[in-house]
Formats: sequence, structure tokens, C-alpha cells
Amino acid sequence: MSALRPVGAVPVMAEQCSARGVGGVTAAAAPQAARIGAAMLERGGNAYDAVVAAALAETVLLPPKCGLAGDLVALSWAPQATRPEALIAVGGAPAGLADAARRGALGATGPVSVGVPGAPAGYRALAERGTLAMAQLAAPAVRLADEGFAWARICSLLAEESRELLGVHNPDGTVYLPGGDPIAPGTVTRLPGLARAMEMFGADPESFLRGDVGEAMIARVRDAGGVLRAEDMAFSGAAWVEVASATGLLGTCFVTPAPTHGPSLLDVVQAVGARGPLSQGDLYRHVMDAIARRRATLADPSGTSMVSAVDRTGQMVTVIHSNSFPQFGSGLVVPEYDLVLSNRAGRGFSTEEGHPNFPRPGRKPATTLHAWAIAPGDGRRVQGATPGGANQMPWNAQTLARLMHRPTAVADAVAEAVVEARWEWRSDDDGVRVEEGMADAEVEALGAVAPRLERVGRWGLRSAMQIVVDDRPEGAPGTAMAVVDPRTGGGVCAL
Repeated sequence: MSALRPVGAVPVMAEQCSARGVGGVTAAAAPQAARIGAAMLERGGNAYDAVVAAALAETVLLPPKCGLAGDLVALSWAPQATRPEALIAVGGAPAGLADAARRGALGATGPVSVGVPGAPAGYRALAERGTLAMAQLAAPAVRLADEGFAWARICSLLAEESRELLGVHNPDGTVYLPGGDPIAPGTVTRLPGLARAMEMFGADPESFLRGDVGEAMIARVRDAGGVLRAEDMAFSGAAWVEVASATGLLGTCFVTPAPTHGPSLLDVVQAVGARGPLSQGDLYRHVMDAIARRRATLADPSGTSMVSAVDRTGQMVTVIHSNSFPQFGSGLVVPEYDLVLSNRAGRGFSTEEGHPNFPRPGRKPATTLHAWAIAPGDGRRVQGATPGGANQMPWNAQTLARLMHRPTAVADAVAEAVVEARWEWRSDDDGVRVEEGMADAEVEALGAVAPRLERVGRWGLRSAMQIVVDDRPEGAPGTAMAVVDPRTGGGVCAL
């Protein structure tokens, strides 16, 4: 048997979930979206074009998770730059939200939880760095919504979990619960309202929230008793900002800054890097310490998706876009446009007046969304993230901790780091759920420190990590690589 032939479940799965190409690579939570992103690279687009087209396709293919009424954060690393940039596109608090919080009306879901969408401004900011027109990037999503697509199993599951939420806030019914029941997996589904909204966004993204779609969002929230008003749409925006960073065993680790959860990840990276290989029990302690430091301000377990791309030049872009928790955001759907309204405002803000995360008008809420990047040396760069709400930071920490102590080059180890068994933090009692396949000694170490430990099947958690690699050893031709998590059925497409 060849020494290069993978053996064992983890190496085999790692190989199946990754791809390399000399002309670029895209990854997405929906396989069709990855293919659409790759098609933009083939048409001469760059990594920005690829992620915008893929992300817009995901808003159709995965509407419980992400959409034009949600938010996003992104990380972008130019090939000759020494550090990446972060994009924050999270809508600010509506002007009436502070009074709602004072009178105890701000809830996790429902009409008062709806804030200002940031995603449209985020997609636009990314596309401005591309080479293709927004209408061209939106066209595949329009076609999917108009002509029909196969409904994903994960969407059926999320609709079942949100059946009561959707029923309460859409008493006249919703396209996502036809006849009161979730759409069965594999059902050919058309979303003509979403097709119209996407076509309008492609034609005029800058005016999108000031036009018919924005007016329909506002009317839907107002009629349900929420506080979102037309003037609040001025709080939608996207800004490129400096990343936060820390130096450790993997060189410099970069993260999206506050109000994202990136600084918490840096806390763990610094703590782990200060010592040699550590047990999962030790890692759990470091993660819990970081959670404790920000627990009061970062508590939105989000319904989230992501896309990633590296182009031929080595430009890397990672996008995490979200409708927030629980899967269908606020639970309100705009029927004319099939748009799920996010509840980032309801989940992300503190109701304690004077708190730094209290919903002052225009203030962006804290969010668990974040992404990271490292430059381990020899010309290689690695960038990644995962959806997963409150478990985004624990899962990212587990992946980076594994990469820190690999005997092989980091770029060669990322796939196995994604598919290896991991644990999930349970926010109700700080217990953990652990996947089968983790070494007995590691499970024992976790059980010794966590108040409760449950076991789930191999790859049984809902992590959806993606990692992209610009693998260009100094002085040698290089490739682009991407890895998608096997747990939630993503796809990767290399050129």
C-alpha cells in the first residue's frame, strides 16, 4: 500500500471534504452555492465575486440560516498584504429599541426583536471589490428561487424545530410551512417572492432597503407591533476595519474585532499557546474562562451559514452571514418577498441600561459571528470560521489548538483538524456533548471538568467549519485549498 494512501476514518473523510486547485477554490454550506461561486471564478471574477454569488445563492438555498434581512461579517486577505481586513455589516439598533428594552418589551424573538439588516450593505461592500456586476452575481440566486431547487434536509429540520415560532408569528401561514408542515427534504421548491427581491437587489443594491422591499419589511414589523421604522434604515451599513491579533505558536493569529466574538477566541489562543500540548479538559477550562469574560455581552446563538473562496492570485475571503437564532430569526416572514427577518437586535443587546451593549440608537449589537486567519510561515496563509452560534468560539478554538501542535505543516493538517471528533458547549449548564471517535483519555479529561457530559455519534454535532488555504511555499508555484465540514453537508469546488 502506498504511504500516501489515507487509512482510517478521519484521513479518508478529510480527503473527501477537501479540494485543491491552481485556478482557485470555493466552499459553501450548500454544494450548489459552491459551484455557483466557482463559476464566477471561471468567468474571470475574483474571490469577492465568488463569495457574493455563493452567499446570495445560499440565501435562497438556506433561508432559515441567512438572507437579505440578516447580517454578516467577513475576513479578507490580499495576497501581498501582511494582515487581513475585517468587514462588519451588522445593523444598528432601531431608535425605538431602547425604550422597548426599558419597558421590558425586548424579546429574543418576535416583532420587537427585529433590527436593521446589515447583510445588503455587506454583500455590496464585498462586490465593490469584485470585477463583475451585482446583477450578474445575483442572477444564479434569482434563477434558483424562480425556477425551483431541491429543499435541503437541514432546512426541513430547522423548520420542524421552528414550527411553533413560525406559526405564532405568521398566523395566515408562510411558504416555509405550507399547510402547516415543514417542506419535505428533496421537494422542488420555488420562492417567487424571494426571486423578485433578489432581482431588485441585483439591479440596485444601494437603494434596496429604501425601496419596495425595505418598505415591506417595515410594514411587516410595524403591523406586528415592532419598533423598526423607515428612518432606522440609515443604521444599515458595512465598514472595513482593522483586525485584532495576537502572536503565538502559529505565528500571528488574526480575528474579526468586537462586536464579534473574535477577541474571545484570541483569549483562548493566547492561553493555549503559552504551554505545550494540552488535554481537551484543559482546553475546556480556557474556553470557559473566555466565555465568562464576555458572557454578559455575547449571547446570541445564531442560525448562520458561510461561504469562502481563494482565487488564482491568492486573494482569500471568508463570509459568515446569519439570520440569528433560532434558525428562522425573529419568526416573522415578509410574505411578499419570502424574507425571514433577523432577530439580531433581540438576541444581541443587553436590556440593562448603562451597559456597554445596551441598544442605544444606531449601536451595533454584540455577535458571536467571527472569523480567524493565521500565517504559519513559508508563504502559506490559512483562514477559517464556523457557524454554530455560541459554539463558534469553542469549535474554532478546538481547531486552532489542534493545528498548534501538529508535527506536520499546518496547511497539510487543516482537513483532519476539521473532521476530527469535537465537543460542544451546552450553555444551560456548561456541560458538553462529545462526538464518538474522541480518544478515551480526552473524554475522561472533559468529564473531569465539565458538570455534565453526553455522547453523540461520529460527526453528530452541527459544526459547519470551512477553512481555506493559500498554499504557496516561498519561491514555488502554489495551489488554493478548501475544506468543508462533513457534519452539515457543505460543498467545495476547485478549479
